[in-house]
Amino acid sequence: MVDKKDLKPFDLRKYPIVPLVGVGVLLTRDNSLLLVKRKFDPDAGYWAIPGGHLDLGERVEIAAEREAYEETGFIVKVSKLAGIIDKIMYDESGKVEYHYVLINYFVEQIEGDRNQQPVPNSDALDAKFVLFDDLKNYTLTESLIELLKQLKIGY
Repeated sequence: MVDKKDLKPFDLRKYPIVPLVGVGVLLTRDNSLLLVKRKFDPDAGYWAIPGGHLDLGERVEIAAEREAYEETGFIVKVSKLAGIIDKIMYDESGKVEYHYVLINYFVEQIEGDRNQQPVPNSDALDAKFVLFDDLKNYTLTESLIELLKQLKIGY
């Protein structure tokens, strides 16, 4: 019989057997977009919008609001759907290494000082507002570039 304390958590993100659901938020302020620099794969070291995994039993809009707070300290409310992006990444042998369906929302800050700066949490290297005109100067994730193109923001 296997003792539960001896079980290691299984990482469902890498080489998944089904697509996973992720959420992202677009918080804008003064012609700027809130970005976080990712600490972990996929896309470690790249800039992206705040976001993360949908938890089992969690509604997507609640997940988006939670992830915004967890990654940046901002308390936000979803205002409308921004877009849905397929994020499929293959390894060097052609096998699907990551597969996400990313549901992205525009959000509004509902509490706190409007001049408050983001505070990156433990899974982000940095967080800041970037002018729309400067987005091309940042190493953005492919999925964010695709979303920005769909929205005609900065691309």
